[in-house]
Amino acid sequence: MDQHYNPQIYTRLRAIIAAADWEALMAYLDGLSNAHFRTAGYIIGERIMPEMETDRAWELMRQLVQWQPKAFLVTLAKAAALRLKAGTLSLDDEGFRLLASGLQGDSHVIDREKLLLQWLPVLARPEDIETLFTSLNTDPRRRIDFLLRTDGLVAGYVLLRTLRMEEQDMQLLSRTCTLLIKRGDAQSFNLASIIKEFFGLESVRGVFSLQIQPYELSRLDTDFETFCRIAKKV
Repeated sequence: MDQHYNPQIYTRLRAIIAAADWEALMAYLDGLSNAHFRTAGYIIGERIMPEMETDRAWELMRQLVQWQPKAFLVTLAKAAALRLKAGTLSLDDEGFRLLASGLQGDSHVIDREKLLLQWLPVLARPEDIETLFTSLNTDPRRRIDFLLRTDGLVAGYVLLRTLRMEEQDMQLLSRTCTLLIKRGDAQSFNLASIIKEFFGLESVRGVFSLQIQPYELSRLDTDFETFCRIAKKV
């Protein structure tokens, strides 16, 4: 079983990170045994990063992810997710922009997708989800895939807006409805009903009780409050 804490490693890491001496940090980490290296990762993610100032937290994550993404990306993404949810980090921060900029290109496709998996469930505003997708250069088809794996009205609203980018692909729209129906919960069923009505998908089968007025359709993808009110109808 991995050890999540070691007082000597914690003290040394805190001192190096407080000094923002990234070369010294990497040299120290590089000199640790495999077991202590894993412990250091836990300490950084669970004890040090949660207490850091915003700019320093993003910089720490950027430095370590650029250095060894396989070792640090998921651990630090989880720590950042908790802070994003609490509001002590924001995707409007310059530090996030720099992190995202360093993760462009084909060599970082998996890294970008790991961030999406960690952060999409905790984002509370549609604009934050769209900022995340845009900053990580996620094309509409992949956005749809990830949104279908994310629960909640915020993701549902962004899904509807994203489908507008692909509204000429009726097969994709119908498939999305089918996948939502298969989830089996009331909210997903309502979302499938919204998509069916919004795009006029006559091919989608099912008994939908959700009633949407014509004047409401025009606001579904531009007014989050209207979307939520309709999506939550019984």
